[in-house]
Amino acid sequence: MESQGCAAVLTFWPHPSKLIRPDDPTPQILTPAAKRWTIAKIGMDLLITLRFDQGFSKIPAEGFIPLLKSHSPTLKSLFVGEQFRFGKGRSGDVSDLQRMAASEGIHVFSMQQCRYDGESISSTRIRNILSAGRFNDLRILLGHPYTAVGNLIHGRGIGRQLGFPTLNVDWQPELQPPHGVYAIRLLCERTKKPLDGVANYGIRPTFDTGTSPVLEVFLFDDPSTIGPLPEGKELAVEMLHFIRPEKRFESPEALVCQIAQDVEHAKRIIPTL
Repeated sequence: MESQGCAAVLTFWPHPSKLIRPDDPTPQILTPAAKRWTIAKIGMDLLITLRFDQGFSKIPAEGFIPLLKSHSPTLKSLFVGEQFRFGKGRSGDVSDLQRMAASEGIHVFSMQQCRYDGESISSTRIRNILSAGRFNDLRILLGHPYTAVGNLIHGRGIGRQLGFPTLNVDWQPELQPPHGVYAIRLLCERTKKPLDGVANYGIRPTFDTGTSPVLEVFLFDDPSTIGPLPEGKELAVEMLHFIRPEKRFESPEALVCQIAQDVEHAKRIIPTL
């Protein structure tokens, strides 16, 4: 950067709707862990997360810049969307922010809303596309692959019995994507090289294993290339393409046949994404 400073992203958790509308909060597109991985991948230096609680919600617009300065005394620039609002009751707008920041020597840049296919890119639009399983459009709107981040957990060994050993990832998103099979890339802090594979997200109806969805990842390459992965290890799974919905198969053999087809499908499509 020209100022030789750090580039940071400021966010809030939990989402304000959890406080304002606790019975009907807005489901979040990314979990906090996924947001952290994504921010790091796009090259930002820091992720600053402020807790949104009753006290925070009552801070007047005039207190916003002092709050930021208390967390970042050397703050030089702010980049916000053109519709950004801040302060109690969303009373402050971008022009207010620019005026208040100028007195502290802080430059505020208002970024125009991006558009895709003639429509504005908004969180509501992204949620709808995610729910519909349109992952090609989702990747474009987000500017990066949709990423599931969770800890490695022990499974029941069903995949290994079928000849497709999987890594089971404990992932509990607020906004669930469609249950089904995905072409994926696995990211791990131990290696900069992503590992391609397929993943099933769902309830595994062929085996009647329950109603809580599970993310199971099968890698094309031997996962031992990144060393032993202990239980609890954090993994990031980039969900690149939705291959097919989850379904119940008449037999494990029929499922094995379909998985083999899913693997070939994923191997063909991943290099094009």
